[in-house]
Amino acid sequence: MGLWPCSLETLELTLFGMSDAQFVRRVTCRVCGSSELDLVLDYGRMPLAGGFFPAEDERSRQVFPMHLVRCEDCTLLQVAETINPETIFSTYSYTSSVNRMLVAHNVELASTLKEMLPREGLIVEIGCNDGILLKPLVRLDAKVVGVDPSDVAQRAADENGWPFVRGYFDRQKASEIQGRFGFADIVVANNVCAHLDDPNRMVEGVAKLLRPDGYFVFEVHYQGDLIETGQYDTVYHEHTCYYSLNSLKWLLEAHGLRIVDVQRIPIHGGSIRVTSVPMASSPPPSLNVQQMLEEEADLDVARFAVFARRHGKLLHDLLANLRRAGKRIVAYGASGRATILLNFCSLGNEFLDYVSDVSPLRYDRVVPGVGVPVLPRERFHEDYPDYALMTAWNYEQEILRDEAEFLNKGNAFIVPLPQIRIV
Repeated sequence: MGLWPCSLETLELTLFGMSDAQFVRRVTCRVCGSSELDLVLDYGRMPLAGGFFPAEDERSRQVFPMHLVRCEDCTLLQVAETINPETIFSTYSYTSSVNRMLVAHNVELASTLKEMLPREGLIVEIGCNDGILLKPLVRLDAKVVGVDPSDVAQRAADENGWPFVRGYFDRQKASEIQGRFGFADIVVANNVCAHLDDPNRMVEGVAKLLRPDGYFVFEVHYQGDLIETGQYDTVYHEHTCYYSLNSLKWLLEAHGLRIVDVQRIPIHGGSIRVTSVPMASSPPPSLNVQQMLEEEADLDVARFAVFARRHGKLLHDLLANLRRAGKRIVAYGASGRATILLNFCSLGNEFLDYVSDVSPLRYDRVVPGVGVPVLPRERFHEDYPDYALMTAWNYEQEILRDEAEFLNKGNAFIVPLPQIRIV
C-alpha cells in the first residue's frame, strides 16, 4: 500500500520575499502510473541543485520541498515535486566538457556507436549539451543531429556547425527531425531520462524516430548504485527519476521497445548503459539483462534513508570539530551534488571559506541555499586550505592526481561518500 498522499496538489510558496513559486507534487508514478508510492526520504526544503546565482540574486535562496518516493509496482525511485522546467533550464550552467573523465568516456562511446552505425546512417542525440559526444562523432565522420532545450547546447551548435533542433524531445520533435533529416539508425540519450517529468513522452518520440532495425542507446545513473552506496547527494529536483532496470523495462515495453543489453559503467558514481531495439527487431537479449533484473530484488531501500540521516550528522560534526580547532576548510567541486550535500548537512559559510570549481559559468556565484561563494581553481592553488571537502567525490582518482601537490604539502581531502574518509 502506498504511503503517499492520494490527491494531486499544486502548491504555492512565498520564499524569501519572492513572488509565488509554483510546483506540482506528483502522486502517481512517472513510468507506470501507479499510485502505490512509498516515501523513502523527506529532504525538507532544498534549493535547485544547479541554481548557481550571484549572492544578491534572491533566486540563490529559493527552496522547494523535496521528497524521494519509490513505486511499488515498477520500482522507479523519483522526486515527488516537479519544478517548472523553464525555471531549471533557462539559465542552465552545466557544461559536460569541463570534466576530462567525461570527455574520455564519450570518446569511447562515440567509437562504439560508430561501429554500430550503418554506412551513411544517422545518429540523433537527445540532450546533447555542449557537444561532448557530438564532437568525437563528427571527428569519426558520423552524420549527427543534436536536440536540447538549453542555451548551452544552442551556443555549442552555433560554434561548431552541427545540425541542431532546440527544444524538449517528444513525438512532435521526432516528426520534425524525421521530416528534415530522415529516420534515425541510432538515438542516444545520456543522463537525460533522469530529468524528465514524463519519460513516456520522450520514449514515444524515440520509437517514432527509430528505423525498424535501429538502436536506442542511453545511459542513466543506476538506482542500484545509489541505494547500495548511499548517494543521497545525487537526489535533486532537476533529477526527477532514478531508474532500476525493471522500471526501464516497463517504460520501453510500453512503447514497443525491448532491452537487449545492459552494462554497468562507473561514470557519475555508478550508471548503466542500456541498448534497446524495436520489438520486432532480431537481436536477442544478453545474459546481463536477466541477471540484473534478478539482483534488483535484493535492494534494501529502507537502509538508504537511515544511512543518509546518520551520515549527514557525522559529516556536519566532523567539519564543526575541525573549525573549532582553527582549521581552514573549502569544498572542491561546485556540482549539483555539492548543493544537496551542503544543504542536507547544514554546511554554510561558517564551515567553508568557498567552493573551488573549474567552470567559468559558476564563478562569482554562490552555492544555492547555503550561500558559499564559488571561486576559480586558481584560488585553491594560490593559498591551500588545511582541508578540502571533496564534493565531487565521484571523480576522486582524477582529483587526487590533479592535486598531488596539495596532499604533498600536508593538507588533506575529506571524501564524504560512500563512507567518510580523510585522504
